[in-house]
Amino acid sequence: MVTSALDPDSPQRTSPLRIRLYRSLWIAGLVSNIGTFMHLVAAGWTMTTLSRSPTLVSLVQAMWAVPGFLLAMHAGAFADMADRRKLIIGSQVAALVVAAVLGVVQITGQMSIALLLTCTFIESVALTLAAPAFMALTPELVGPHLLGQALGLDAVSRNAAQAVGPALAGGVIAAAGPGGVFLLNAASFVGVVAVVNGYHSSARPTAAVGGIGTTIRLGVRYVAGDVSLRHPVLRLAAMSTVGAALTAMLPLVARGRLHVSPGGFGMLSAGVGLGAVAAVWLMPRARSMLRPDGAVLAAAVVWSIGTVLFATSTRLWVGFAALLLAGAGAVGTLTMLFATYTLRLDTRMRGRGSAVAMLMVWLGASVGAVLWGVLASGLGVRSALVAAAVANVVVAGASWRLFPLGGAPRSQAGSEDGALEPVG
Repeated sequence: MVTSALDPDSPQRTSPLRIRLYRSLWIAGLVSNIGTFMHLVAAGWTMTTLSRSPTLVSLVQAMWAVPGFLLAMHAGAFADMADRRKLIIGSQVAALVVAAVLGVVQITGQMSIALLLTCTFIESVALTLAAPAFMALTPELVGPHLLGQALGLDAVSRNAAQAVGPALAGGVIAAAGPGGVFLLNAASFVGVVAVVNGYHSSARPTAAVGGIGTTIRLGVRYVAGDVSLRHPVLRLAAMSTVGAALTAMLPLVARGRLHVSPGGFGMLSAGVGLGAVAAVWLMPRARSMLRPDGAVLAAAVVWSIGTVLFATSTRLWVGFAALLLAGAGAVGTLTMLFATYTLRLDTRMRGRGSAVAMLMVWLGASVGAVLWGVLASGLGVRSALVAAAVANVVVAGASWRLFPLGGAPRSQAGSEDGALEPVG
């Protein structure tokens, strides 16, 4: 069994990365995330070699995105009902096999449109099924005192992978073709399997009465019926809706106002990631000085200052500095809300609870991107970003009054209708 060398709840610990198991899993997850973003680039490039139809090319992204919306709650239910360790290993092995098949088929020249779309869909299904289990596992590994930092580090991993993965994919495609990228993606899952295989959770799965549909409904009712959970998840949706403005319009500012090269755009994207890293290390100090509501508002103000500065910047270095602030504010806001929410989830509900939060963030980001895009078309990009910055502070302040984070959660999730019992 892989165990931590130190108690994760020890007050002397300053970083989750000092916990050996979490550190190993974070590194393995970073490699896997990079492989995933490399896959998306290679899949899109491969489709352009098979067809120049915009519809078919866009279907690659659609096949990747659809499982997240359709299966998130099912994945959350499975994370609570099944052994999370086995669920993660099984999903990673399935994704590995699919990526390896794509690599071999591509290298041998047998790739078809149907196979590419089908395998991309299946790989997304596998990773969607694993996501809530991963999120439910994190509190076990780091304990409550370091959960906020751990969630921030998870966000850093995704941001770094999104910046590094496409660049690496481009180089590999040039040297070895898309098949080489698919095979590297397959290899990227090995580390996660190896680390998780050595961990044995003390959490016990739950048995659901009435099937998967009832299990999902109980999970939604659990979150919706508990004010200490409902408030942070509603705020996650609201803040994600506003925060989508910067993500959606960053390329437009980079090309239209700053006139940057691809290298300059990469530098700007790195600014967001570096800001996220800074937020992770500053969060413990913020949590010691401010209550959760105050910390969320402070992070929102930082994001808004960075967004206004970026919207009005005309020099690359100013834009980079602005995105440092915006990245720190965004990660600070989301991780504070996620940490508050996750700590209040009953162990037997962590899978479904995590899935609800994921859906709310995805919903907010999707709706927000469309709304801010429409607003930018009418007012202009700079005005839309300034409006988003103002709205962000207003939403954060109003949410503090309307949906405060104070209040204790219900002690037991399994009390609802007696429908959830430990498997023993």
